[in-house]
Amino acid sequence: HTTSPTLLDRLRRPDDPDAWDRFVRLYSAGLYSWARGMGLQHADAADLVQDVFATLVQKLPEFEYDAGRSFRGWLWTITRN
Repeated sequence: HTTSPTLLDRLRRPDDPDAWDRFVRLYSAGLYSWARGMGLQHADAADLVQDVFATLVQKLPEFEYDAGRSFRGWLWTITRN
C-alpha cells in the first residue's frame, strides 16, 4: 500500500476536513496496531493514536512529500517517539 500524495497535499490545507476524515479512517487501525505492538494497553494505545493525529495537524503543513522515501516510515517515527 502506498500513501496518496494527493491526500497528503489536501491535509496541508485547513479548509479540507474531508481529507482528515479520510486520513483518520485509513490510518487509525494501523497506528493502533503499532501502538499495541509496542506493548501498550488498549487505553494507552488509543491515547497514542490521538496524540499522533494531534502532532500531524502541526507537522503536515510543512511536510514535503518525497516519492523516494516512505511516508509510513515517517509516520512510524512520529508514533514511536
